[in-house]
Amino acid sequence: MTKAYRIAIPLLGAWLAAWMYISWPAIQDDALIHLRYADNLLLHHFITYDGVHADYGASSLLYVALLAVLRGLSSSPNLPRAVSSGVHAVLFVSLAGAFAFNVPLRARAARLAGLTLLLLLVTPSAVRWLDDGMETGTVLSLVSLLAWLVHKQFNAKRPSRASAGLLAITAFLAVLLRSELAILCGFCFLILTFGRGAKHARKNLSGIAPLAGAGLAVSFIFATMHVLLPDTAIAKAHGLTHWFNPIHDAAITLGGAFTFGLGMLAFWLLTLLLVVMQDRRLSVSTALANSFFPIVLLLASFRGQEIQGVRYFAWTFIFPVVWNILQLVPSLEPDRRAAPQSDRSMLLLGTFLLMIAVALPFEIQAMHHVLTLRANTMRAFEAQHLDVLRERHGVASDIGYIGYFSGAQICDLAGLVNGRAAAHRTSAQRNQVCMQTDPDFVFGNVSQLKSLKDLKDLSGWQVCGQYDFTNVRALDTHYLVVRPAITEQVCRATANRAETMEKLLVAGP
Repeated sequence: MTKAYRIAIPLLGAWLAAWMYISWPAIQDDALIHLRYADNLLLHHFITYDGVHADYGASSLLYVALLAVLRGLSSSPNLPRAVSSGVHAVLFVSLAGAFAFNVPLRARAARLAGLTLLLLLVTPSAVRWLDDGMETGTVLSLVSLLAWLVHKQFNAKRPSRASAGLLAITAFLAVLLRSELAILCGFCFLILTFGRGAKHARKNLSGIAPLAGAGLAVSFIFATMHVLLPDTAIAKAHGLTHWFNPIHDAAITLGGAFTFGLGMLAFWLLTLLLVVMQDRRLSVSTALANSFFPIVLLLASFRGQEIQGVRYFAWTFIFPVVWNILQLVPSLEPDRRAAPQSDRSMLLLGTFLLMIAVALPFEIQAMHHVLTLRANTMRAFEAQHLDVLRERHGVASDIGYIGYFSGAQICDLAGLVNGRAAAHRTSAQRNQVCMQTDPDFVFGNVSQLKSLKDLKDLSGWQVCGQYDFTNVRALDTHYLVVRPAITEQVCRATANRAETMEKLLVAGP
């Protein structure tokens, strides 16, 4: 390990630990959806949100199962946050060790690129997305391992059976974690089988490993859930007529994620450029390994998919970046042209690091605001006694916090957890169906409340709680509105004074 790594890695690790501490317990709303699924899996032994009806509203079966297993160690609602932070730490330490001990000292560009990736994984925006209680860090860990194993198999003179077995197991877990990673496993097969040309393909069967692992996972999902895509994917897809929305959403999402969005996008393109400069061509294997972002964006456009976070694209960057860094390793074979190329690579990487240094102060300020307010929201829910709503029926759009802490039966306006039929309905249809359930409370922002009051007479309903959902661009305040018969009981539980909903709607935007 070089002196630079001995100094930089502990400093980056300390920086990561500091931001984890600052942001605790800044949990994403969706993380508590997964936690409620985990609790019900532990209690009822099947995937269900309400404890009665089977549904596929969890985006990750493996993550729900992991939370259910760990539930025996902790009953805290912060469990998803602890798991995601632990996985984030493992991801950082694993990549740091892999680059420090497996990349030759003389491969200067590869080692600096490795340090740059480690930096991008500990910035405040990375903490926001990798430590929010969701499975994103676990996805990146498995995808990074896949990149490493595929690269090792691709370059091996004689493919190892042990590596092939590990590759199959990793592919199996990856697809169970997120079903769309079957795309990644398919491309791993193409890289290993056809990456060196058709003649080599006839002699190389190692590509079957990721395909077999992914196929087994897909079979398991079909056997247990009877469909491949979760209800969340169905509810958030609006068809080809909305093809431009995902492109617009992707641009906004990547920009709002700062170094973990635009930064990772730019770094991926930079590492690809360095590989092409080194090899003086774009090989088939490199092209395949770097194709995921445009393919996923194209598929999202074809489906009219809502893009609600950089986690949708994070894995499409980490695989090619790890691959490209490993491809830079042989650039220092004795060659009179190697030194100038290495110098140019170091200059480009240094320029990129300078750009990150300029952007970080702005990111720190924005992310500190988001993470501290999100932590305050979590503490507000924990301090209240929303379990008074446990036997009640409610209507909500962002159902994570309110659904977990109340334990109530929720009609989800987003169509995520009420079954396949609800996922296929339009937003207007779900609004109408939910308000026909005669709810005891509604949880939403002013815009949502205004649209719902036209479907049901909410005269006399009172506001018993106000909660700030924070993102980079705006503060999205949600309100807990309850029917008159339970106003006193609920407002006492939330320690808030009742206010009329009419006053809120008049004052709101």
